[in-house]
Amino acid sequence: MSEVPAEPTPPPSIRPARALWTVVRFLGRRPGWAALSVGLLSFNIAVELSLPQFLGDAITALRSPETAATFPLGRMVAVVFGLVVLRTLVGLVLGPIRNRTAVLTLGDIRAAVYDALQRKSFAWHDNARTGELISRSGTDVGRLQDLMFVCLLFSVDVTAGLVGTLVLIFLLSPLLGSIALASMVPTVAAMAFFAVRLQPRWRRVHERHGAMSTVIQENIAGVRVVKAFAREAAEVAKFRAKREDFLREVSDTVNYWAARVPFAQFLFGLGLPLVLWLGGRQVVRGEMPLGDLAKAVFYLLALGGRIGVIGQVTNILQNASSAAQRVCEVLRDDPRMASAPGGHRGPVAGAVRFDAVGFVHASEPSLRVESETPPSAPAGEAKKPARTVALDGVSFEVCAGETVAVVGPTGAGKSTLLSMVARYQEATAGTVSVDGVDVRAWDRTALRRGVAVVFQETFLFSATVAENIAFGRPDAPREDVERVARAARADGFIRELAKGYDTVIGERGVSLSGGQRQRIAIARALLTEPRIVLLDDATSAIDPRTEHEIQEAVAELCRGRTTFVVAHRLSTVRRADRILLLDGGRLVASGTHASLMLESALYRTLFASQTVEGEAA
Repeated sequence: MSEVPAEPTPPPSIRPARALWTVVRFLGRRPGWAALSVGLLSFNIAVELSLPQFLGDAITALRSPETAATFPLGRMVAVVFGLVVLRTLVGLVLGPIRNRTAVLTLGDIRAAVYDALQRKSFAWHDNARTGELISRSGTDVGRLQDLMFVCLLFSVDVTAGLVGTLVLIFLLSPLLGSIALASMVPTVAAMAFFAVRLQPRWRRVHERHGAMSTVIQENIAGVRVVKAFAREAAEVAKFRAKREDFLREVSDTVNYWAARVPFAQFLFGLGLPLVLWLGGRQVVRGEMPLGDLAKAVFYLLALGGRIGVIGQVTNILQNASSAAQRVCEVLRDDPRMASAPGGHRGPVAGAVRFDAVGFVHASEPSLRVESETPPSAPAGEAKKPARTVALDGVSFEVCAGETVAVVGPTGAGKSTLLSMVARYQEATAGTVSVDGVDVRAWDRTALRRGVAVVFQETFLFSATVAENIAFGRPDAPREDVERVARAARADGFIRELAKGYDTVIGERGVSLSGGQRQRIAIARALLTEPRIVLLDDATSAIDPRTEHEIQEAVAELCRGRTTFVVAHRLSTVRRADRILLLDGGRLVASGTHASLMLESALYRTLFASQTVEGEAA
């Protein structure tokens, strides 16, 4: 397998209209609430459109002395007052319903984003910045709240209101209706002209916010490194630069959109004097009642208000569409990591087979960031490959219950090999099988429930010690939690904590030493009673004095289970039933410690270097 000499390229962009439609479809999960919101709003629009009719009829009747004497003014006032009160009451009911619908829908979107993040592969997360993910799953989803209000309120109001108002003006006078339409068309066209150029600006605003969030996240996570090198002032300056970029982009975008207001007001404002002039001439000639002209003026003013709403809606849609793009790029499924429909769900027995397995680390970013472009190589310098081979044609078979040590120089592909077993990484060539079934044909959840892993870098949650150990089995009884803690030689220091197993440890376990965190991680893996155990150099943070006890406990609890151990300690290697020697992503030797000492010069070199390190320790 050779390297692929291609430059890193971002994933394809999602069209704004498609992104908006994807987000709006979440309203379909609340059909009752959405329909009720639209129904109440439609009722209010009907009431609003009927009010000028009553007012215009009253003006026509009161203008003539003959009809003014018999006109039921009191009843008309009562009807108008009743409609106003009814519209207010419906609005009071509509507000909470609309807000509840929007909030519930946003909750569905947040849940979908969180679910998507959980389903992403290790490789996807490796090439995605945490700050960018926080910005998209938090801030960008929050920006979609206005979009929900647009869909549930403004879209219906603008569509029904504009159409209804224009129809009523045309019924009063085709001439005045034509004037209103002629005023509206160029106004909307001007807004569309600005809107087309607005969406990319909002996208850049959101990208700047993501970059600013990344600086914050990295400094929080790496605060010790920053302080250790006295780089506080430099990091503050970096944040201020990102903040200034963000504020400048926001200001430019808002000012650009604000420029459309004078144009829209001027274009539509031309219609009102024309209506008064031409409609007034019709009234003078007796071709139109004065009340009908008043109706036309009322409707024209209402039309102007709705055109103003179009401007607000356009701004919201362009802002939301760029946020929806960024959210949908997270929601986009990776078909390579999807569980097979009707995937195999049988219990894991533990037999593992690698058949010409290859894996290539891709350097392409997982998320598209419009404001960033990959740096180009200087003139005359050869382009570096965008992919790195981690495994190349690896084949072997492990029986259920066998213990296999994976050794090799740094960067040989040991951790990558382990990640293939539970499909944490997707093989780019060949086949990985568990119990004779391709891992791609397994139900992903069923497969991973049969596998436990202890990573080289231990992560603990901000929770109690007991909750961290029981993370894979939240319903595990306390006695089981304590049993695996004793087996991992963690029970002693846990009981010395302030509240024992109920002590809340800090984020990432920073209140514990490296060896303590590693022993809790080992206990966490053992509690799930897996059939396959993956130990990625799990004893690297344990001092030699306690290593022997921990290795004995792990050996006892892993007996009868298939165990893969990435090992640097000789004691671990010697206990293995078989040793896999990797070099440069290839399986160069396989056998027992004794056989490899005789057959492999590379293994003897590794053994000699570890012996020197062990004596030094």
